[in-house]
Amino acid sequence: MPPHTASKGAEAKVTAVLANDAKKRAKSDVADAEKAPGFSDLLFLEKASFLGGLVMLLVLVPLVGSVVATAVLWDAVDRCFMGRPLDGVLMSLASKINKVTHGWNQHFVRRAEDSYMVNAIILLGGVVPAMWGYCLYQTMTHGFDARLCFVYHVLRIGPYFMNFAYVYTLCHKEGHSRMGLWKPRYGVLNNIFNWWIGLFYGVLPSSFAYGHSINHHKYNNGPHDVISTADKARDSWVNLVAYLPRWTCYAINLSTTWQFYKEGNKPIAIKMVTGSLWWFGFYFLVHSYNAQFAIWYTLFPLGENILLLACVNWCWHAFLNPDDPTDDFVGSITIFDGPINVLNEDFHVVHHQYPGAHWTEHPKLYQKHKDSGEYSEHVASAFRNTHAFELFFLIILREYDVMADKFVNMSQKQLTRDQIKDLIKTRLRTCWWGHRANLKSHLVGKEIGNLMDGKPFLAKTGAEAKKDQ
Repeated sequence: MPPHTASKGAEAKVTAVLANDAKKRAKSDVADAEKAPGFSDLLFLEKASFLGGLVMLLVLVPLVGSVVATAVLWDAVDRCFMGRPLDGVLMSLASKINKVTHGWNQHFVRRAEDSYMVNAIILLGGVVPAMWGYCLYQTMTHGFDARLCFVYHVLRIGPYFMNFAYVYTLCHKEGHSRMGLWKPRYGVLNNIFNWWIGLFYGVLPSSFAYGHSINHHKYNNGPHDVISTADKARDSWVNLVAYLPRWTCYAINLSTTWQFYKEGNKPIAIKMVTGSLWWFGFYFLVHSYNAQFAIWYTLFPLGENILLLACVNWCWHAFLNPDDPTDDFVGSITIFDGPINVLNEDFHVVHHQYPGAHWTEHPKLYQKHKDSGEYSEHVASAFRNTHAFELFFLIILREYDVMADKFVNMSQKQLTRDQIKDLIKTRLRTCWWGHRANLKSHLVGKEIGNLMDGKPFLAKTGAEAKKDQ
């Protein structure tokens, strides 16, 4: 993708951004530290959080990892180990079924492009619960069978975990859609992904519709965002482990409920509690019939959700502009030519600029801001031929050379490989808030987050801020 031809003013700003990044890297201990942060670098509460996250990893990684690895292998076998992920027979067949049924299915949805959701509901809201019910019958009749449980979970998340990806993406889209995705006469289906299908994938209702849409999109990774990644360097597995309990509190609606209550938004806090009661009520109902089944078939998907989505969010918001942490072009990533770009989620900058925009509009909205020179002017955090999980591992393993190879330089200025690596390191190690905050400017009016009000932040130098105190 050729870079946009920027104006002279924009080019000067790009040069200034790169110069500032280089200067910060030269002076900042965070950017200069090639040694990854260790356990001893954490504060007391962070150490407690790290130990909690470590226990979670020790339990979840072997279980979730084996299921995901088998699903990835399933996809590879399906395509005879050739081509890219999802090029196999099953995904091609699914695409053909969607095309054949499009004419009929489009009568149910507001946007014709969403006709595939009818088939998704049949599979995810019909077939998967039927498999779950069969497993419950077998467990109640013959006892728990680990092999049956494993096969169920692999089938549930699908080849290359695409069922999992679509469930969470559609829960996400559903949560942002205030008008609903279905025509008014079929409005009963408007919350089916969060309130029904999500029960089998560890989704607590209200987490997307309110916790994500209101809290995360209001504060955009700032200090009041309950899933903020911006208080610690992202190129550190130690910091990631310490982050897991924070994500867990969000996933079970705990931190968001408390945040809404503290802000005086009690109606939304009550809705969060209602969603939590729905999921936990379902879990304990199943538990009353068979505790072992409840743990392995209902609680396990929640652990899967916590582990996988924590990694995704860590990646989506791994980079920060040291001059303006509210900069969406840097603070959210854009991926081109990704092999698993589900409903254009790879245009994550666009999503944060237009949270309610339909997924089919994302490419046009991206092009709009690209043509205006904004992606070039901000030197956007953009990558090519990768996906969120691969980029996540590149980040925590500090594979800067590989990231530099995949980085898309959208500025007009030619960057050397070392400059790109320095840019990536600086953005990964910039901290917005907390005791590691290393910004060179002080936010005025947006200290708690971006607030999505369309207004730029005001900046004061360290000397000006000190003078005001």
